[in-house]
Amino acid sequence: LDSWKIKFNGQNLTSNNTIITPIFDNLTGCLTIIDSSVKNLEISTKNLMCEDSLNFIRSSGSVKKVSIEDSLSDGLDADFSQIKFEDIYVNKAKNDCADFSFGKYKIYNAELVNCGDKALSVGEKSYLQLNKIVAENSNVGVASKDSSTTELENAYFKNVKTCVSAYKKKQEFDGGSIKIQNIECKN
Repeated sequence: LDSWKIKFNGQNLTSNNTIITPIFDNLTGCLTIIDSSVKNLEISTKNLMCEDSLNFIRSSGSVKKVSIEDSLSDGLDADFSQIKFEDIYVNKAKNDCADFSFGKYKIYNAELVNCGDKALSVGEKSYLQLNKIVAENSNVGVASKDSSTTELENAYFKNVKTCVSAYKKKQEFDGGSIKIQNIECKN
């Protein structure tokens, strides 16, 4: 997928919506990009009711922009991938705004606001390098867990209960680590 622009809008979310589980091979994303090479991809989603609004699986390349509004569970999920993201914006995810596992990721700029749980979750032997993150209104700003390494250059947190957290969640892994150059944590 080279220089594609994808816009995927669902219905307005209300309090009685339930998660829709896709029936194809147990995929959990409303929009799933699997076994693909991507370049300069731009994706926007709004009002999606799956476990993940956008899910990358076993994919590689570069994504220019991700914009996710009103996700019933996780906003962005990436698994077993190697992807560079220029800009990620997620607003109103009822679980994690962005979740990365089993891969190598680079993010230049992330703005993650109104996240039900974690703004950014990095787990299961992942390596994530992040130039700048702004996270507001979530339980956790950045979580690095289960043998993962997260490197943050500039981190700005506002109204976040726990700004950064590194830990072991699953017994088959070691703990996670976070390296931070500049951090501002206003609660």
